[in-house]
Amino acid sequence: MPLFTRERVSCQAKPSESHLYNDPVMLICSHVFCRSCCLDLARRNQDHCIICPICSMRIPFDNLNRFATGLIAHGTLATMVKQYLREEQAQRICVSCGKNHVNNVRSRICEKCEIEQESIKRKIVETVKKCDKLISNQKMISLDKIYGDMNEIYTLIDQRTANFNQTIENYEKKLNDLLTKQQKANELNALKHQPIDIESVSELVEPRLNALKKNKNLLENLDVEKEIKRLSDEADRKLRLLKHKADIVPVLRPPSMKPSNHMFGELLFKSTDDETKSSKLTPDQSMVNTSGDTSLQSIPPKLPMWTVNVNTLPSHLCVHSVGKSTLIFSCSSSGIISLFNYISPVTYDSPRYIRTFHLFPAQVRIHVQSFAVFSHFMLVHIRDNDRQDAIYFFSHDGNFEYGPIYLLNLVRHFLADENRLWAIDSVTQTIFFHVQPLSSHEISSLFSRHDQFVTFDKESNFIPLRLAINQQLLAVLSKDFHQVYIYNKISRERIFVSHFTVGNSTNIWDIGLFPRDNSLLLKFDCMFEGNVKRSLFIHFNTKNQSVGRIEGKHCLSVVIGPNKEVLIGFNLRTGIIRCYM
Repeated sequence: MPLFTRERVSCQAKPSESHLYNDPVMLICSHVFCRSCCLDLARRNQDHCIICPICSMRIPFDNLNRFATGLIAHGTLATMVKQYLREEQAQRICVSCGKNHVNNVRSRICEKCEIEQESIKRKIVETVKKCDKLISNQKMISLDKIYGDMNEIYTLIDQRTANFNQTIENYEKKLNDLLTKQQKANELNALKHQPIDIESVSELVEPRLNALKKNKNLLENLDVEKEIKRLSDEADRKLRLLKHKADIVPVLRPPSMKPSNHMFGELLFKSTDDETKSSKLTPDQSMVNTSGDTSLQSIPPKLPMWTVNVNTLPSHLCVHSVGKSTLIFSCSSSGIISLFNYISPVTYDSPRYIRTFHLFPAQVRIHVQSFAVFSHFMLVHIRDNDRQDAIYFFSHDGNFEYGPIYLLNLVRHFLADENRLWAIDSVTQTIFFHVQPLSSHEISSLFSRHDQFVTFDKESNFIPLRLAINQQLLAVLSKDFHQVYIYNKISRERIFVSHFTVGNSTNIWDIGLFPRDNSLLLKFDCMFEGNVKRSLFIHFNTKNQSVGRIEGKHCLSVVIGPNKEVLIGFNLRTGIIRCYM
């Protein structure tokens, strides 16, 4: 069976006449069509705009040629089409011997293998008839010969089974290799999005532009228009950044202690227009990107894979893996849950909407403080109008299971891993955890006690604000001093300490740990006149390098998925969830 269905690799510009993608391109509404289909839609419309056949979004353009040139090729879908055609052709190969072509696609077995299988069946039938005949005549027979014949048949069957299982394993290996190559291709594409050097581009453009003016080398210089446009766009971008003084530069101080304790170094920020500040950096401070570009744009951007609308604002996001698929739980501040499902972010498929339900339809004066999803329940931590905190438990379908459990101390940020529920006691400055309940009958007894993981005394001046967990580690972000402590969850040993200096106009507000490689995600809120102007997410690996960035406005929540994808909830007049890789 092909990895991709024909519907997935078919252009839907004309649903009644769908066909395989031919040179697929992506419109600004994120829908993909053939390049020829897009141009046909543009030519048919006399209003200098194109209307998306799927979402009906109007996409204006002033010139058809520039519109055609500006269409972005979708390399992933083109690869998927080629893979689909190869696998469709591979279905004609016998699954038993892997050599001969089959006449009947349903059987998937060639004529030679069918004859061999029929021969095996006849041999089994003949042996059984022979045994029946000997038993019916009540003769003294030798069971050794029968056992020998049956063992030969069993051996032949086992050999065929092993060959078939090997074929399945080879197919799964090819599938995994394909997904791995595609993910590496996406990461490589992200690394290519580096800012251009205006001066170098100008030096290339100027002689070619003069040649065009003098009608020299006309055919060789036709693409100079693209370079002029890139130069103009880059100049406009830099002018806007200088005008609003919004561009900040992440500077990573090399570790000053043991690598195990300072694996990420120290992150600093400076304005691009402040030359005096940049000159004060000591020689031992190296830029995050060693290419010499001191701009934030030197950090490779993480690419948006898909965007989905949410009925309410996604104030809290949680993901929960079920088999090969992943569930997304979007929780609003009033307890309205929107549920989505997706398989893999690499295929650019948007999640499938499942349903929306209200956890507290009769209560209007509540505010959800934190939200966690684990194997059996959803934990909802709310604060009512009387400033009273309580915990409720619901099933994944939104059915009420247990609650309320009123909290004596102020607790913030509940999180769930494989078998524990983690939280911060804001009064005692303690990180503690509960064992996850397997049924509603266990909730009362398990939440009547908790285990302390680590306590921060007043002398340390460390006030825990946010938590992040993965399979092995637990990360804690401080409230006032912009410090990050990382602990081994099993040994409780503190293995990492980092201090961040971000300036008066920037706060570190959230933290995340990626699975498997233990790399770090930090959210920086850039303030302007007391309000959050934009949010900046920077992904650091364990080699003191910033390997990815995400910028956005009105970011409400963030969560890291099982495939290292970053899901961010936005308030863009409506609720939006966007996935980045």
